[in-house]
Amino acid sequence: MSAGTEAFPRLSAAAGRISSLLASARPVLVVERRLLGLLRPYRALVAAGLGATVAMTLVGLAMPWPTKVLIDSALGDHRFLGMGHQGSLAFAVLGTLVLFALSGSLGLAQTAILYGLSQRLIAELRERTFEALTRLSLRYHDEMGSGDSLFRVTNDTYAVQSVLLSGVVPMASATLALVGAVAVLAFLDPLLAALAVLSVPLAALAARRFSARINRASLELQQRESDVYSHAEQALIAIRTVQAFGRERHETDRFRQRTTASQKAMMRLVTEQTVFGLVVDFVLAAGLALVTWVAAERAISGSITPGEVLVAIAYAGSLYQPVSSVASTFGELKAAAAAAQRVFEVLDQPRIDPGRHTKAPRVVRGVLTVEGAEFSYQPGRPALCGVDLRAEPGKTVALVGPTGAGKSTVASLILRLYDPDAGCVRLDGTDIRRLPLDWLRAHIALVPQEPLLFPDTLRENIRYGRLDATDAEVLAAARAANLDELLDGPDGLDLRIGDRGATLSGGQRQRVAIARAMLKDAPVLVLDEPTSALDAATEAAVMEALDRLVSERTCIVIAHRLATVRRAEEVVVLDRGRVVQRGRHSDLVRRAGLYRQLHRARFAAPTAVGAGR
Repeated sequence: MSAGTEAFPRLSAAAGRISSLLASARPVLVVERRLLGLLRPYRALVAAGLGATVAMTLVGLAMPWPTKVLIDSALGDHRFLGMGHQGSLAFAVLGTLVLFALSGSLGLAQTAILYGLSQRLIAELRERTFEALTRLSLRYHDEMGSGDSLFRVTNDTYAVQSVLLSGVVPMASATLALVGAVAVLAFLDPLLAALAVLSVPLAALAARRFSARINRASLELQQRESDVYSHAEQALIAIRTVQAFGRERHETDRFRQRTTASQKAMMRLVTEQTVFGLVVDFVLAAGLALVTWVAAERAISGSITPGEVLVAIAYAGSLYQPVSSVASTFGELKAAAAAAQRVFEVLDQPRIDPGRHTKAPRVVRGVLTVEGAEFSYQPGRPALCGVDLRAEPGKTVALVGPTGAGKSTVASLILRLYDPDAGCVRLDGTDIRRLPLDWLRAHIALVPQEPLLFPDTLRENIRYGRLDATDAEVLAAARAANLDELLDGPDGLDLRIGDRGATLSGGQRQRVAIARAMLKDAPVLVLDEPTSALDAATEAAVMEALDRLVSERTCIVIAHRLATVRRAEEVVVLDRGRVVQRGRHSDLVRRAGLYRQLHRARFAAPTAVGAGR
């Protein structure tokens, strides 16, 4: 059997082993399959990018041939297309210039197309991830924390660019180059082609051995980087507390611990990447040396020309170059795939059921009932146990109880921030889980105990309650909430408010939240003690405004102060997630029980204590 005949089974077996190199990159391929779904709207750009990649690969495969003409025809005795030495020399030089010009132009076009495409994908993925985070249950946010979620939106989404430019494009280019180089080598000399692909299975074996280690190191690095980001965000949000307790050095030390852990994780990843790249480069260099040796021997024996030796070496190099390129970016690609997986984890999280099982009612009376509600934030630690209550339009139900009794949890169930584990919440007799979620929340106004304001104008902070409100409506709501001292200032509604309302007093922040609720004009109100941060004079004015607001609406109030409790038609007393008493204030205060204890300890005291969950 001839050497050429023996070469073809070797070619087939080696080509079959190439798939193992791709198998080691399975996590990357999974991510790339997910990205294909995002690429559908950009089919034209994808086609243009792939066209440029194919054209660049074909130009690259043509690169060695002017050199062959130069060696064999311009400097040797083999005539090329009937041309003499000078003609062959001119052809070789001009051909090289044309090919390099084409390669440069195609490279510029490919870069412009693919970078533009990757930036569009990043923007789209960021928007989808942010939208998904806003739709996820509070259970997810309670477990993950805001710092990790922010890192996924701002940092992990950039993985799309790395996966596209260091994964999809190089792998497509490598596949085309491998097929083209092997085909040309097989045409020139099947034995050289077989020898050229012998080192590819060894490179695949190295990839398999290093794949899991690089993937673990990549995931660890992403988590350590997320820890750094989360700690910085938490410390800066609580900067007043940090400085008030003199904990600057303590927080800096904790931050240093996280940055050190991140640095060590980075070094582990870089080490794995470097060793992997060196192993692959050595294997490929050994293969190239073998091809060079055999090609030179065959040229000496007269089987091939010197020009064909250079062509064989060039194609063997072009065969190894894409493999080496993919190997050199393998660690980066693994890290990018790990980051992209973190983004897809968010997109794959089950969202709150939007509740479009029932058509939204045209008229809302506002009869709100909680029936046998049970809920736990953590398994085995119930926050609510069989809670029942009913609130009707024009009436106020006050929730009273010690810290941790479940008052805020009831409010969260009403807003469908959580769904009960058992029981249900009904609006006008319909389980709110069956109502469209956006519609439901549009008909409930919330005044939290600790209002969150945005770094924007007073006008936009109030308008957050109803985005289509006019300036006149915003101003009326602000006046009704007794914000005159801000409105009568030099900036009026254009007053800039600091991050989280830092430039306002606690009472002013509370009144901005009340103005939002007034502007929303919803039939159901959930008030987490709206006057808890007001002085006596302001409280009286705001309570008068709230009386007007509540007069025809259903109102659930988490009550901490006597003035609120006295106005309620019913007081529901919670303790450890259970309803232990209910009735009017005047009746409950005369009965022995928890309410009278709370009244004596809290409502009769000069200061109030805020409630928790």
